[in-house]
Amino acid sequence: MEQILKAIPNIPKQDAVPSYDEMMEMRVKAYNSVKGSLTGYDCCECLNKGYIAKISDGNEVMSECKCMKIRSTLHRIKQSGLENQLKACTFKNFQTDSEWQRQMKAAAAEFVKSDSIGFFIGGQSGCGKTHICTAIIGNFIKQGLSARYFVWREDSTILKAMVNDREYTERINEFKTADVLYIDDLFKQKDVKDADIKLAFELIDYRLRQKLKTVISTEIDEDALIKCDEGLASRILQMSRGFRLIIPYDRNRNYRLRKE
Repeated sequence: MEQILKAIPNIPKQDAVPSYDEMMEMRVKAYNSVKGSLTGYDCCECLNKGYIAKISDGNEVMSECKCMKIRSTLHRIKQSGLENQLKACTFKNFQTDSEWQRQMKAAAAEFVKSDSIGFFIGGQSGCGKTHICTAIIGNFIKQGLSARYFVWREDSTILKAMVNDREYTERINEFKTADVLYIDDLFKQKDVKDADIKLAFELIDYRLRQKLKTVISTEIDEDALIKCDEGLASRILQMSRGFRLIIPYDRNRNYRLRKE
């Protein structure tokens, strides 16, 4: 037997043909390694393609990358003119010369890390409420959450004017269903009308029931909010339990009035 084996020529082994599963793995790996051309946000997961290839039940499928939420949010922010504000208003550059400012920053930073769904800050105009709330939104965007700004004085006017139009439901749903909604300067007007209460209630009630994160800034305090509408106020106070701040009225805290 040994002599027979020695007589057989040494035939080189051929490479094994990849199996179907191995071919799929190779295809997925090849696609995921290619860089895409999307701009505005640098994603290390999809390499700026917007999609990631995966294998599901033996088939190659394309899954939307979580960065697409971030890209959509950044696009809307750029269109709204709030892009520079988002860059300027961060936790890092929020001034904390006084204890009340340190409390604002600490509460906001803790909210970002918590599972709570509401952050409410009211009181003195010009004290940095918009800054600290914008910083919260910026941090949530970095976490991959979709975010919408609702500038009350502007967006409420638009929605109230189109309440009987077909587009109303589509437009308000964009605010109702966002991962994070920031309502800036709630009830920023002299007289709060029934239409304002109804609009705010529709937004807040939906987001409370769906347990979606909502950030609210306003110049009114809790008592004034309750006087506007107890049902709306109770929902806001419920969702912001543990993260509710009222900055006492003091003109010295208004940075817009400070002399250079």
